[in-house]
Amino acid sequence: MLKKLQLLVLSVLLSSAYMFAQSGLGTLKGIVRDQKSGEVIPSAKVYLMSGTSMKGNAITDDKGEFQINAILPGTYDVKVTNKIEGYQDALEQGVIISSDKIIFLEKLTLGKPENELQKDEVKVTRYKVPLIDKDGGATGAVLGREDISRMPVRSAAGVAQSVGGVNTNEGSGEISVRGSRSDATYFFIDGIKVRGSANLPKAALEEVSVITGGVPANYGDVTGGIISVTTRGPSAIYFGSIEAVTSGVYFKGADPNGYDGKVIGLDKFGYNLIEGMLSGPLWMQKDSAGNKTRPLLGFLISGNFTDELDNRPLAGGGWRIKDSSRNELLTNPLRPTSTGFGTFHNALFLQNPLDADGNPTKDSDFEKVPWRMNARNTTISGQGKIDVNTGPSVNLQFGGSLNYFRASNYSYAASLLNFTNFGESKGLDYRVYGKISQRFTNDNKNSKIKSANYTLMVDYSKTLRDSYDPKHQYNMFNYGHVGKFTTRRTPSYQFNDNLQRWEHNGFKDLEVAFSPSETNAALAAITTQYYNIYQDDALGHYENLFQIQQGNALRNGDAPQSVYGIWSNIGSPSNGFGKFENDQFRVTGAGSLVIGNHSISLGFEYEQRIDRGWSDGDQGPVAIWSIARQLMNFHIEELDYSSGVITDSGSFKAITYDRLNAGYASQSGTGLYGGQLNNDNQSFFDYSVRKALGLNIAGDDYVDIDMYDPSMFQFDMFSPDELMNGGNSFVSYYGFDHTGKKVKGTTDINKYFNEFDENGNYKRFIGAFQPTYMAGYVMDKFAFKDIVFNVGLRVDVFDANQPVLKDPYLFFNARTVKEAKELKANDPGQYNWVVIPESMGDDYIVYVNDISNPTGINGFRNGAEWFNAVGTTVEDPKTIQGAGGIAPWVLNPGQTAPDASAFEDYKAQINVMPRIAFSFPISEKASFFAHYDILTKRPTSGFRFDPYEYQYIQTRSAVISNANLKPETTVDYELGFQQVLSPTSSLKISAFYREQRNNVQLINVFMAYPASYKTFGNRDFGTVKGMTIAYDLRQTGNIRMTANYTLQFADGTGSDATSMAAFINAGIPNLRNIFPYSYDQRHAFAITFDYRYGEGKDYNGPRIGGFKVLENTGLNIFTNINSGYPYSAQTFITDEGIGNLNAGISGTVNGSRMPWTYRLDMQLDRNITITHKSKDAKSKDKEKVSNLNIYIRATNLFNQFNILSIYRATGNADDDGYLAAAASQTSIQNQTDEQAFRDYYSMKVNNPFNISVPRTIRLGIKYDF
Repeated sequence: MLKKLQLLVLSVLLSSAYMFAQSGLGTLKGIVRDQKSGEVIPSAKVYLMSGTSMKGNAITDDKGEFQINAILPGTYDVKVTNKIEGYQDALEQGVIISSDKIIFLEKLTLGKPENELQKDEVKVTRYKVPLIDKDGGATGAVLGREDISRMPVRSAAGVAQSVGGVNTNEGSGEISVRGSRSDATYFFIDGIKVRGSANLPKAALEEVSVITGGVPANYGDVTGGIISVTTRGPSAIYFGSIEAVTSGVYFKGADPNGYDGKVIGLDKFGYNLIEGMLSGPLWMQKDSAGNKTRPLLGFLISGNFTDELDNRPLAGGGWRIKDSSRNELLTNPLRPTSTGFGTFHNALFLQNPLDADGNPTKDSDFEKVPWRMNARNTTISGQGKIDVNTGPSVNLQFGGSLNYFRASNYSYAASLLNFTNFGESKGLDYRVYGKISQRFTNDNKNSKIKSANYTLMVDYSKTLRDSYDPKHQYNMFNYGHVGKFTTRRTPSYQFNDNLQRWEHNGFKDLEVAFSPSETNAALAAITTQYYNIYQDDALGHYENLFQIQQGNALRNGDAPQSVYGIWSNIGSPSNGFGKFENDQFRVTGAGSLVIGNHSISLGFEYEQRIDRGWSDGDQGPVAIWSIARQLMNFHIEELDYSSGVITDSGSFKAITYDRLNAGYASQSGTGLYGGQLNNDNQSFFDYSVRKALGLNIAGDDYVDIDMYDPSMFQFDMFSPDELMNGGNSFVSYYGFDHTGKKVKGTTDINKYFNEFDENGNYKRFIGAFQPTYMAGYVMDKFAFKDIVFNVGLRVDVFDANQPVLKDPYLFFNARTVKEAKELKANDPGQYNWVVIPESMGDDYIVYVNDISNPTGINGFRNGAEWFNAVGTTVEDPKTIQGAGGIAPWVLNPGQTAPDASAFEDYKAQINVMPRIAFSFPISEKASFFAHYDILTKRPTSGFRFDPYEYQYIQTRSAVISNANLKPETTVDYELGFQQVLSPTSSLKISAFYREQRNNVQLINVFMAYPASYKTFGNRDFGTVKGMTIAYDLRQTGNIRMTANYTLQFADGTGSDATSMAAFINAGIPNLRNIFPYSYDQRHAFAITFDYRYGEGKDYNGPRIGGFKVLENTGLNIFTNINSGYPYSAQTFITDEGIGNLNAGISGTVNGSRMPWTYRLDMQLDRNITITHKSKDAKSKDKEKVSNLNIYIRATNLFNQFNILSIYRATGNADDDGYLAAAASQTSIQNQTDEQAFRDYYSMKVNNPFNISVPRTIRLGIKYDF
């Protein structure tokens, strides 16, 4: 581990923080000339102003050049003055500073007054964003507040979709940048790496910078792209805004389940939003007369509340069971079978007859509804900043942002019959930071160091998540509670012919009485009706709990069977829970020195994460009753044959025995629970229940847990191993204990397998996942002749801080060739069978013919390379198996669980990443640019060490995490050209190529000992080739437009970390074949078009009389046109609609394509300027201006139904072909009710999630003051 190294490096970095500054800042560089002669002007003073506050300054050198570094992104005014030489002041307004960019001001001029009256005049010009980027750095796009405000989007992710090379999957929302996986792209908010949600109020967005290539060295841990958000900063004057948006209001009505709910509005999806923002000075500096002069503290705060009835509307609406049919099902859920035993669930017989237009008839049990039932989502987001005005050379800022949500865990499978039982998720993400920046200028013209700056930033982020059934939350025994079951039982006897007496041989259940519970009323109704159907007829029906289950009724811990395996049945509880807590602490910094023509930047980053989780394991909480029933009374199941009591029983005697208590408390005579330490046969759960009931823990009372209220039982009544249930667990945890209590410390594998708690049970402590990440970088930006170079080097150090297997093929230690030779040398007689070829290395693992009693060597292994007994390489290790399977020569043949000796610490990964970019202007209106970058990213899938997976490696078939994964790597190349086409337009063409290496993918580890297993490995690779053409038209008349086209070929061996799951689960070897990624879009167009009328003399629109009809009115259109995603066609029809994909691939993997998609979003707005007249303190007239903006926003304006997913056999989005296929008819006809099955299947297979979101319409009003 790198603990000491981390502390040392962190101390050095903090102590030398004066050298460094934070990424995400901008630079202003320019030259000042004489207005008439064009000569450069030295010694001119340049001020960077935000309102009345100076945010930076510089003095021009002998070449008239200046540079101001470490500027927070935003809009500024640049003031230039040189009074000494008699020049008038000049002011360049609206200069936009972007993160990680150099902004060039090369047309600044100063002029001298023609007369004394003009001496104090100020020449004012308006800044225009250059058409081509001379910086030569990262490629992508930067969108400012004005452009964002006009677009029909509200998020940074939505803004990013307008950038060439950024593809967003409408179905999943995942973002791919230039063919990268979705986890390869990071969001940053004000320099903070985002974990959790990046949602912000739209009013908070100052700038969204999207980097698609040429990632500079101040960014790391990324192999895709960067979406960096800069939020608005405080102002020296008070201003604010309030905004309201609605698409319609939902009225629930009187029905508690929403059957009589209505939406009144523009669409049927109930979107409502309120957003506000306020900024201004908190504390003003005053002069000697008490007049306010400048702000010392400024603030900005923004907030957003969003409520959505349905945040993912369905094309054509969705199906739900009718209220009358639902009530009937709840009242009469079962019907008897014809055999007199068991029942059918009445849900199996519901039907959905349709008329000629495809609409349900009045006899149907189902109906369409425009919105998804019980899918409501509420979100609150906020952002704030405080600026401390410490002077022109120092910036001190504090800020943060948060996002809270509460949402239904919508399930399509449960939406038809069981929409009232969705789970609920709640989450909170917040992040805070403090940042200080300082600039130094050198007035000594003879010094090579012109200026320097540093910034140091500390930030902390936290992510909290909770998920559960909202009725039960973390009351685990409530989930599966049906009611009170009281079993009447009696001793059973067997006649002994030899002794001529009846002998007690056990106990017999006679009848189970049932009292329903209100905890899960729908579940209780099923068992209640079962009892009603077989009223007063316990024989064969409810003599015991097993008969109840077999009769299709429910015990505690049972859930209704699904309807034909298609839909979740009515009343089924949400069977899951979880809470997660992720912390992130970062110290970042970088700084720059301007030395001659070089701008040299140094930087560092330190990050510590602490991740915790506690959730349901392999089974949900419903079944906790089943394991509790098994653990209760387990130690008293046998009879104590030394305790017989003989009684008369008719003509013969009968002997009856007591229960035998095999528990430690009874057997030891101590009356104490012994736990696993003493091999106690009494479970900890049994002990805990008896203790709670006040029973003698050493007694033989039979406790029927189904008699008791669920509130009596708690999770802490179980030991960890009882909940792990032999590898079929009820809980998964890290950073918490098995009961959900937070713990501190790291996982010690030795303690995990050997440490006991105070009750004598294995503690099974699993610490939080605490990886650390450190980086340092250096960058140099300089010009050589006309070429601008950006050269950087970044070094990342990543330590997972967790144990890893020394050898992925061995969970127990085995002998090497060297050790085998030593044994033979010490005892050649006993080990005469040890024959080792000379070609075998000393560290090769030896495999024998028998684990317990080896008598011969079968082969050897070096890493993943296998050899037979004579040292010849073999492709199939099965050939060297012993009689009992693969047999390494283990050190301890009797070992049943791993220990610490099989593990080692994760070896910190050090990655060196050069970054080179240059820009070569061939004229003032054209330039070439290129870059070469090596990017790495820590693994994000299947990486966290979980000792539970190793503990039960022989009983589980699930995938286990690979704690020894290495970082993924991308080598990125780009070559491009940009050309100014006209005074207001430009064209940019760039070609890119990416090599992806060590991407994570599922693998099989065959012939591992003691069992083969599935895990993750760094086995995937791929390439991405493409070209982006971007056209940028600045405001020309009424029009502003950007358009880009991307041609891309993204191919590799795996689209994501689990894309090969079907092959791995089928036991196929780890093959690697190149095929198109599932998110590969060959063609992608993104167009943003804005048509806007001005006001006053700039208005050129239609008039009615003197009325300017469209004054300050604009239309913004944003459209994406994309070719279809690839998919793998299927060889024959299966019931894909319910998840059966057991068919081969027709053609090649991802060899077929879905249709093209097209979507157009629109925002039409009108701004109304409102003038407020008043008197100032001196009774002079003054005016204030505010703006009222009214807009209508429509997404998917033409209601285009794009296909997002298809069925592989038919290529259709609404039919998998199963119901009509000849091969399916026998299976369909054998269903309980053939027509009901067909109707259910038809509704399910016509999945609206295969189609894009329909048109939504929203009306908004925003007031800026």
